[in-house]
Parts: sequence; C-alpha cells; structure tokens
Amino acid sequence: MRSLLLDRLVALVLLPVLAPIIAVLGWRVRRGDGGPPLIGLDRSGRGGGTFAMWKLRSMRADDPSGAARGSTITATDDDRITPVGAMMRRWRLDELPQVWNVLRGDMAVFGPRPETPAMVDLDDERWQAVLAAKPGITGPTQLLVERWEATTLAQGSAAEAYRAVILPVKLAVDRWYVEQGTPVTDVQVVCSMLQRFVLGREETWVERTVRRDVPEAAQVPVGGAR
Repeated sequence: MRSLLLDRLVALVLLPVLAPIIAVLGWRVRRGDGGPPLIGLDRSGRGGGTFAMWKLRSMRADDPSGAARGSTITATDDDRITPVGAMMRRWRLDELPQVWNVLRGDMAVFGPRPETPAMVDLDDERWQAVLAAKPGITGPTQLLVERWEATTLAQGSAAEAYRAVILPVKLAVDRWYVEQGTPVTDVQVVCSMLQRFVLGREETWVERTVRRDVPEAAQVPVGGAR
C-alpha cells in the first residue's frame, strides 16, 4: 500500500479537476428535490474508528441531513434512489467527493471499501486484518462483486443476503488485498476499471487474479449473474 503522503498528493492534484464536476452534479441533485447535494455517511476506518465518508447524495432526503430512512443496504432497484442518483451510481460519480476524505487522511485512493459500522465485528480476525489498512475509494473487491452483488440483493432480503452471502466474499478479497496486495495490484485495478467501464469487458485483469488467489471468489460468476 502507498504512503499517506502520496495519497494526499494525488488527492491535491485531483481536487481542482474534480471540483467543477462535483459542483455541477451537486446542483443537479439539489435541483431534483431541494435536499442537500452532499451527505456524510458513517463508515468504519483504520483500526475500527468511525469517520464520515462523503458522497454526492443519490437517494431521497428523508431528513434535513440528506439521509434516507430504511436499510443501510441499497439494492439496484431500491425506490429510494433518485433518477440523477441512478445515473451517478452507474458510473460511480457519487464517490467523487471522497477525494476530500483522502486529503483529510480518512481514506486512501486504493484500498478496501469502508463498511457501515453495524456490519463490522471488531472481534472477528477477518475484520481485524482488513481494518489494519486505510479504506480506499477503489480496489479489486468492487470490480469483482459489483454486478454479482446487485443480482444477489435483488433476489431476496437485501440485508440478510448482504451479511450471509456477499460480505464473507468481500472480507476474503479485502484481506487478501491488504495482506498480499502490491503496487502491481493497484495497476491492475486501474487497468481493470478501463477494461470494465470503457471496453465493457466481462472479466477484467484483476478479477482473474483474485479468482486465482482467493478461494471464496470462485462463487462469483464471470459477468456477475448466474
């Protein structure tokens, strides 16, 4: 994993580039329903401490803070997602404000995705291993499970499916990434994002690596659906 200084330098370079995009998207969010464009969500960080992870709000604002009532697990067809929110989620544009979290030192550019505290068990050795590193904006886990997670959550109780089926796979991959990931893995993640979102590849470079090295990843089908 890279140093905190390098992550902050990357964030410092990206912030002025992304700020106009965030501003335009934030204006569209506010125009949609009048609620706040940004929302800070509680997430577990390095060592298990809680921090506010910033996102462009993609769900309806049920209270003044911009939070939506209901489950902390969001399925693709969740009726709380707004039209502009669905567009941002498709391209992960709602994650752009997290460059501020990187600048603050809460997050890294690459790393395990931060989890809702209610899903974290600090007595579990898997969580202890994953939380030894800073959470990241992106990493191999998201590329592997994104489409499979959406399909699985749509088939039943989202919270139960997430905890029983999806979370163990995420933990296994995140632990592998924290303990065995190298700068080459991060290069694989960047190339794989281009393969997925630009070239439309069904299976990316880093997914092949994860399936080879992490036994739990074998249950995730290529393409995301069985």
